[in-house]
Amino acid sequence: MKAEGSDESFYKRLIEGSPDCIKVLDVDGRLLAMNAGGMAALEICDLGPFVGSSWIDFWQGDDRRAAQAAVEAASRGGIGRFVGFFPTTRTGKPMWFHVVVSAIVDENGNVERLLASSRDVTDWKISEQQLRAAVDESEERFRDLFDEAPIAYVNEGLDSKFIRANRTAMKILGITADDVPHAYGRNFVPDTPEAQTRLREAFASVGKGIDTSGIVLELRRKDNAAPVWIEWWSRPSPDGTHTRTMFLDISERVLMEQEKARLEAQNSYLQEEIRNEHNFGEIVGNAPALLELLRQVEQVGPTESTVLVLGETGTGKELIARAIHDRSPRRNRPLVKVNCGAISAGLVESELFGHVRGAFTGAIANRDGRFKLANGGTIFLDEVGELPLETQVKLLRVLQEHEFEPLGSSSTLQVDVRVVAATNRDLAELVREGKFRADLFYRLNVVPLRAPALRDRAGDIPLLATFFVQKLAARMGKQIVRIGEEALAKLVSYPWPGNIRELQNVIERAVILSPGSTLVLVDDLRAPAALESKAESSRRDAKSKPEERAAAASTDSLGSLEDAGRRHIEAVLATTNWMIEGERGAAKLLGISPSTLRSRMQRLGVKRPEKPV
Repeated sequence: MKAEGSDESFYKRLIEGSPDCIKVLDVDGRLLAMNAGGMAALEICDLGPFVGSSWIDFWQGDDRRAAQAAVEAASRGGIGRFVGFFPTTRTGKPMWFHVVVSAIVDENGNVERLLASSRDVTDWKISEQQLRAAVDESEERFRDLFDEAPIAYVNEGLDSKFIRANRTAMKILGITADDVPHAYGRNFVPDTPEAQTRLREAFASVGKGIDTSGIVLELRRKDNAAPVWIEWWSRPSPDGTHTRTMFLDISERVLMEQEKARLEAQNSYLQEEIRNEHNFGEIVGNAPALLELLRQVEQVGPTESTVLVLGETGTGKELIARAIHDRSPRRNRPLVKVNCGAISAGLVESELFGHVRGAFTGAIANRDGRFKLANGGTIFLDEVGELPLETQVKLLRVLQEHEFEPLGSSSTLQVDVRVVAATNRDLAELVREGKFRADLFYRLNVVPLRAPALRDRAGDIPLLATFFVQKLAARMGKQIVRIGEEALAKLVSYPWPGNIRELQNVIERAVILSPGSTLVLVDDLRAPAALESKAESSRRDAKSKPEERAAAASTDSLGSLEDAGRRHIEAVLATTNWMIEGERGAAKLLGISPSTLRSRMQRLGVKRPEKPV
């Protein structure tokens, strides 16, 4: 069957009218013929001058080399392709063509001619250029956004080696643009157990292809090794070859949280201290031994010297420590108390110096020790003679160097703490027995102060008894306004081996059991045999010293009821600031008339003492 298209004139019209530029070349690439549509597209009116010329020379630069390669490929029986630029011959209109060069073979299959077909792709090429320009502009804008972003961005290899980092990241990490190609993210993490554990967990998440969000990491700047805390987000790239990391500098927030935690711990400690009853709210008494001690406190308080308070149990050593602190430049900072004898040997180091998470079984979180809580203030180490020898070494270092490491940590902390220690034991004897370090003893024994036993200041017993009665009766809601003369005589004559603490306990029991408004002792005062023997031995030692015999004789004479009555009146007058009349006067408290009180004062020789200078 013969179709209309088989007519030779039809094929000629088809080729001549094609908008593509169709050319016939010889095997060397010289132009032999071109269709009319191609000549119109290239603005060629007369093809004659171009016939026989090299078609390859129509192209310039890289396009010429591409045309040469296409001709060579077609001459070998293959197909050559390229996209080239060709301005029109008359107006120089820029045009781009997609060129395909193929072979025309004879009946034997040999390459006889070449067919070069060029299709106009100018609109596509212009669109491509516009798109590329838009992409370049977008990439430039992205680079600006990346570099100038207030959030740190880093691209890292899977080994944490930096690929690129923006300016914010470099500023946070203390590095320059020259440092970036050589930087590894893991090298910014300090070598501490907690920081390394967090790093391993973060890397494990990235290694599993999991988005890692909001992890807090502690870093060290490269330029000055200053600590930096960041909140870290990281996501693997789609091809899995690197990670895209973003982080925020949260150092200020972390430091504020640490300071808040320190203040909360300090506040918790102080609240606990407030809840605990102190022996008394102020130092009460005017015995010579007590006044001499207070004079020494006034002298040593404003200094930074370490103080060792000596004395029997219950003599008010903590109160002396408070008085020293209140007279020091550190008065507005905390006074932190540690009873070294009340803490087990295995926990005393953690209590004093703190610990990090994982330092021992049960250490599930970091904990500040008492020395860190006391930073800037004073620490009171009660019963310091009970410290284990291994803890004594660390305490000695704090006293000498003002630094220590928390339990389980390699980081050294600096502290500014004044130490006031107290003990009821003979530290010199403990040194001889090898139970207390001699060097620590000499460090603590810079300014020794001795709190007098209550039996050595028996003249203060009426004052103390009255003070405790008023305090405890008010707390219990009872109306006890006086101390019976017989009860006062017993209190004065008792040796008080437990000192002021024992006196307070006796008064508390009497306040509870007294039926009326007068304090009475329902039980005889009797100390345990061991304590009584110790008190009696101390009394004999005091009498054996010539300079203390007069005081001891005075104490022995306190047994008379008349002397006890005189001291009772003096105690009540002291509590009323020597006001006799009125609702708050001493006569009202004693339950007698003002004239009777004045008469007794004259008979007993009671006079208002001069204020100590």
